[in-house]
Amino acid sequence: MMKRAIVCVAAAAIAFVPSLSQAQRRSAAQPLHFGIGAGVAMPMSDWSDVVGTGFHLEGIGTKNLSGSPVFLRGEAAFTMFGSKTLATGLGAGNDWKSSGNQIAGMFDVGYNFVSTSSVKPYVLGGLGLHHSTMKVDFGGSSASDSKDDLGVNVGGGMRFKMGGRVAYLEARYISAGDVKSLPIGFGVEF
Repeated sequence: MMKRAIVCVAAAAIAFVPSLSQAQRRSAAQPLHFGIGAGVAMPMSDWSDVVGTGFHLEGIGTKNLSGSPVFLRGEAAFTMFGSKTLATGLGAGNDWKSSGNQIAGMFDVGYNFVSTSSVKPYVLGGLGLHHSTMKVDFGGSSASDSKDDLGVNVGGGMRFKMGGRVAYLEARYISAGDVKSLPIGFGVEF
């Protein structure tokens, strides 16, 4: 499944190369936009059996390609998943609880849909390097394990004016090894 997803993302990136190079020739310098965002992160699949819902923080840099609806985006993200009780009734203070977190660096290719509305929808997807850590507390002791995985993400959102800034609301599915999540966030670009 992971190999198929990587192949699909690579094929999509290759399909965009001609339009990217044409757009780059038309534009000498399109500004780079930065943004910050935060939101809820819901664990998915087997990962939801060992951690609870948490929060997601991100910093983004977006480059719109002139004359093209395509954009490039780099992102640094931190996700802290909530604690979950794995086993109870083992005596006072002997419950087993687990929690997890993930630090990621991602690179995405996105597409802005044409809209006459003040709300501008978009889709994006890409690859990233994810460092995931899981911690288990039991009877006053704890153990943790961490690993690095190549991950894929796909999602969409919408941009809209908020005061003098551009804000965004987006949701993405992220899969990196055993860690699968659905962060839903709100952010502001500047």
